[in-house]
Amino acid sequence: MSIVDLEERIDPEIREALRTMEIIDAVRDKRKRERGIDYYNPNPMQHKAHLSKAKTIIFSGGNRCGKSTLGAVELSWHTTKKYPDWFPKERRYRRPIKAVVVCDANQKIEKVIEPKINEYLPRDFIASRRVLGGYLNRLICKDGSTIDFLSGEQDDMAFEGADWDFYWGDEPQKKRKFDAIMRGLIDRGGQILLTFTPLIEPWMKETLVDQADGVKIEAFIVDTYDNQFDIKGNPILKKENIDEMVRLWDDDTKETRIHGKFFHLRGIVYSEFSEIHQIEFDYTYPDPVISVLDPHDRQPHHVIWAIVDRTADLFVHSELTVHCTVKELADKIKAQEKFCGYRMRRRLIDPNFGRKPLITTGRNMIEELANAGCNGWVEGDDPKDEGHLKVKQYLHYDRTKEISHTNKPKLYFHKQRVPKTIHSIRNYQYEEWIGKIAGERDPKEKPKDRDTHGADVVRYLCMSNPRFSSMQEATYEMAEAPY
Repeated sequence: MSIVDLEERIDPEIREALRTMEIIDAVRDKRKRERGIDYYNPNPMQHKAHLSKAKTIIFSGGNRCGKSTLGAVELSWHTTKKYPDWFPKERRYRRPIKAVVVCDANQKIEKVIEPKINEYLPRDFIASRRVLGGYLNRLICKDGSTIDFLSGEQDDMAFEGADWDFYWGDEPQKKRKFDAIMRGLIDRGGQILLTFTPLIEPWMKETLVDQADGVKIEAFIVDTYDNQFDIKGNPILKKENIDEMVRLWDDDTKETRIHGKFFHLRGIVYSEFSEIHQIEFDYTYPDPVISVLDPHDRQPHHVIWAIVDRTADLFVHSELTVHCTVKELADKIKAQEKFCGYRMRRRLIDPNFGRKPLITTGRNMIEELANAGCNGWVEGDDPKDEGHLKVKQYLHYDRTKEISHTNKPKLYFHKQRVPKTIHSIRNYQYEEWIGKIAGERDPKEKPKDRDTHGADVVRYLCMSNPRFSSMQEATYEMAEAPY
């Protein structure tokens, strides 16, 4: 029996009801395509981000976690002024706004951003569109609001000179272009929404994510699995579909594209380093102090001062990074030690530079420092593999257990006074290369030679096996270094 025959045998009233339902579904589908904002229900993490009162909101996460949807929805609310009742009044606009949307490539505007905006910004609210170079350049809304579209492929000057109320950055932003946008937000007190998968632009972590205080900046690190259901329990993504998507991915790829971990943090040498190691503390006499110097002829010198307590725990208390002459460096070191009241126990210097003759004088750095009145320097030990292991031992504690006097690190950093040393330790990476086969990777044991000075001085410090000493021992060791 054919489908037509079956339809003829259905009761006419039932058949008419079914046709009515089809019409209703078709109307609903058409309305949803034209006014998707009326049907939007956020997932739990999107809902938390919408509720934020911060001027800068960061929504960083894996693929398909709802990043672009979040941006398009907020853009729709800000332009139409039709907010849900629960949206914070502090972030609402009551006048026409100037908005800008920035992504990494022109094609993304065409293939991702424009369709997503068309889904949530009511079409009957759009007065006109402007296309430039084949890509959407501006939307003009019926209330006078404007939405500009920029991409990372455009010249830097395209980002300068304009002012905006709302900035939605989709995918990681170049620092110089981000700064230009920021200048355009100042006059109008604009809001910032950043949605991205953290594959590139590591500056965004240090400058934005790590600075999130929940007031001015609020950051949400989002997992793809967070996007399985909306806040009403309606399904969005099926778990089995996510599982299938990631089945062939390696662990590093999963960390970024599913769990939202910053890609540049792959292969970190000191993965043990965490917030536990960053504390505030004061120097207490007579705890001895060790200074460690990594000098350079073309880059800033890097010096740290570390306290050694009675249990031989190390506390990196202060730092100095400065590009200057040896004489100026010696004066600055002595001034820092006098200001802090340090009882100096030992001074260590980079063994690769300490005995290296300087082109200007023919004398080495140790001799030059002594000539400038800052003496007592000895070369540190620099076997890198052994040194990395030693630092790891100082940083180690059992993360599965509570911190206690028997389960704690032996190395700490003053979280306010040594930011450059902390940055170097946190971002110290092994070199890696990607093989011809997708996912094939061979991590080398040699760390990247970039911004390593803070990590280097910490390695020299730990390799010296410092211990607490009596006044007599300290005086004896530094007997050749009075000033």
